[in-house]
Amino acid sequence: MLNTQHQAEDKLIILYVLNKIKTGITREQVAFIIIENLQMSYFDIQLYIDNLIEDDFIRLYQMDDDKTVVAITAKGRETLNIFEKDIPAYIREMLELYISQNRDRIFREVKVIGNYTKNTDGDYQVQLKLHENNIVLMELNINTPSQKQALNICDNWKNDTQNLYASIIKLLTQTS
Repeated sequence: MLNTQHQAEDKLIILYVLNKIKTGITREQVAFIIIENLQMSYFDIQLYIDNLIEDDFIRLYQMDDDKTVVAITAKGRETLNIFEKDIPAYIREMLELYISQNRDRIFREVKVIGNYTKNTDGDYQVQLKLHENNIVLMELNINTPSQKQALNICDNWKNDTQNLYASIIKLLTQTS
């Protein structure tokens, strides 16, 4: 019971963050905000985002620059309004303060993007990007058969971007 209650609270926290940001943000930006403030794993955050998308509490949007963002839906906002009190007040206050003080940093510092979406055939499309000064240095799209593999790829990309980028460039530029 406690585990289910804890999962529900974590999902409400994600809805709370999206509601406070007031605009669509990437999955990684959501994770960044939460991980900076709370003890929640990146993997769990991504899993909860998928659950919230499936239940239509949040929705994926494709931006003009091909960036995929998540935003809270009307159903998500209604649910948050009903259950927001279930998020401890100190967590709400901490997140609100962090978002208000770091809004520019949240949007400016996220330069490594690793998103995935479920395809209609059940596979997962992983999109990896590396930005530097608002210039896309690398963009990779990879199709994977499982959500676990998609999450692994995103995690590895986020945790070791520079080495992976250097290795890919080296492999692509070497002559035979």
